[in-house]
Amino acid sequence: MKTLKRILSLVPACLLWLLLGLVLWGAVFSRLTDAPAAQKVTLVTDLPAVHDAELSVYLTEEKPEGIRMVTVHPIAYYLVRPDEAEWADLFLLRRSEAEGKRELFVPLAALGLDTAGALCLDGTAYGIPAYDAATGRGIAADYFHYELQEGEREDCYLFFGVHSGHLGAALDCPDDAALAVAETLLRMTAAPVSAAAPVTSDSLSVKAVEGLPEDFMMGMDVSSLIALEDSGVKYYGFDGEERDPLRTLADCGITHLRVRVWNDPYDTEGHGFGGGNCDVEKAAALGERAARYGLKLIVDFHYSDFWADPGKQKAPRAWADMDLGEKADALYRFTLDSLDRIQAAGGEIAMAQLGNETNGALCGETEWDSICRLMAAGSRAVRERCPGALVAVHFTNPERAGAYRSYARTLEDYDLDYDVFASSYYPYWHGSLENLTAVLGEVAERFGKRVMVMETSYAYTLEDTDFFGNTVGAGSGLPLPWPCTVQGQADAVREVIDAVHRCGGLGVCYWEGAWISVGRSSWEANRALWETFGSGWASSYAAAYDPEDAGRWYGGCAVDNQAMFDVSGRPLESLKVFALVR
Repeated sequence: MKTLKRILSLVPACLLWLLLGLVLWGAVFSRLTDAPAAQKVTLVTDLPAVHDAELSVYLTEEKPEGIRMVTVHPIAYYLVRPDEAEWADLFLLRRSEAEGKRELFVPLAALGLDTAGALCLDGTAYGIPAYDAATGRGIAADYFHYELQEGEREDCYLFFGVHSGHLGAALDCPDDAALAVAETLLRMTAAPVSAAAPVTSDSLSVKAVEGLPEDFMMGMDVSSLIALEDSGVKYYGFDGEERDPLRTLADCGITHLRVRVWNDPYDTEGHGFGGGNCDVEKAAALGERAARYGLKLIVDFHYSDFWADPGKQKAPRAWADMDLGEKADALYRFTLDSLDRIQAAGGEIAMAQLGNETNGALCGETEWDSICRLMAAGSRAVRERCPGALVAVHFTNPERAGAYRSYARTLEDYDLDYDVFASSYYPYWHGSLENLTAVLGEVAERFGKRVMVMETSYAYTLEDTDFFGNTVGAGSGLPLPWPCTVQGQADAVREVIDAVHRCGGLGVCYWEGAWISVGRSSWEANRALWETFGSGWASSYAAAYDPEDAGRWYGGCAVDNQAMFDVSGRPLESLKVFALVR
């Protein structure tokens, strides 16, 4: 009886403590649910969401497909001390009613990190894998993981995801480190994250293209980039700091990357043919990097082992002895496999080309019946693997009277399934911009196809920088409608964009804007790099496939003076034209 009375005497105190605990927990929970976690972002339920070159953020009501979510304890949702609630605006949270947890989304792209990068806090380097900034696909290591540890204050530790290899490695000065990260994010979100920061230039004059649609495609072919980086080339931002050039492109208004795919650009001993050694593995690697900055892909299938253009449309060696039916089947399966591999790496394919500059030939075939049968096989593969992607055909020489009308009519006669009729346009060879607008406009109006310029470029200097002569040089004798200066290069691009816009075109893609010199010491030193890494237009090993041309005239880059980075890898002011025209 005495024991019972003692227990009953404790009930009021226990109830009081329980009531106090509930009140305190309610205050904390209210703090979490009522905090302004998304005041600086726009609510979106479909990906890709709010994105610009500096910061990608997502606020989702449903778990995005393909994401392995990072969950944090509900009390540990501030990046820094809980009394500094304004920091919560810098990242996004979603409360799960069932689990009582919040999911933390802080993309690594917000700090400008990539696969090779590291975040240094308090002198400790943490390697961080990158993620797909455009779609949000990735693993837990792709996000900062700030979590309350048992027995510690909630603002004590900054951790990375469970797959990063650093879980549990506390920083010596966590508050200062977390504050530094938060301040970095705050600087990047000084303007609303739903609007990209303005691109300006004090040394460049660019007239806006009136009425340019928001979805007008601004493309850049960077197919040789990995070979250049393997050769030791480094790229920088406008601030002089080393930087992924793809991020710089995104900052300057580029929306799509074009990557060429050759079937097998290697000899039997594994030596690359050059020109970037552009196999599907390199296309997949570029696609993965592109996605970090919200860049989509245009996949340029040459259906050859090396360069395909109006003068050369050789079948890949593996297909050389096939009949047309076998070749069509091989092309279909190669296209399927390539698209699968690029998408598996994280690349977002917006468009795929059925051949490159196919003026009456493709993959060794020169009869339109055969060409269209091969194109149809490629188109079927794209429709099956990338149903949301556009299918493009690509021609050149728009200056030839009636040529584009004839190509488009032939494709219509063979009932080819495609969406985009694309043209190369190099001002040195391809006639006037008025003619370009007229011939593309005719294809769009008469045949109901989207039109665009798939390749263009212009020289910013007549100087050669890699000891291998350039296509456009001081003695080339080619017409130069604009001065070969940085301003002239920007003017040329602006006028091509305007010409395509005037006929209702889809977009413009600049060709190999990052293909610069691999070195300035000597031809011999550069040749060793071209041969080893494939960073010149062709290596001597290309003779195994193309003995008459590449096997005789192999060497360095012939377009380094048409790049949009200078010889040191620093971006030219002309690169900003893609944003400034808007």
